[in-house]
Amino acid sequence: MLFVQPVSLDTIVAWSLVLSGGLGNLVDRIMNDGRVIDFMNIGIGGFRTGIFNVADVCITVGVVLLVLQALQQPRRSMLG
Repeated sequence: MLFVQPVSLDTIVAWSLVLSGGLGNLVDRIMNDGRVIDFMNIGIGGFRTGIFNVADVCITVGVVLLVLQALQQPRRSMLG
């Protein structure tokens, strides 16, 4: 018998970020000859902190959330 556990909102948000970032990169590559173009240039005036790919930031944040969730869950025995 298959037992399905309810999925938390945190998990839904994390996977949504990962999947939407991957889909965003895929669409960019299909529409722009293999290039990704959704970038943000962050800074104030002449001070620049970096240029970020929006989809990659979504993927990274989603994966970090999933790792944090995995670290918070109690470990279950494989035997019982």
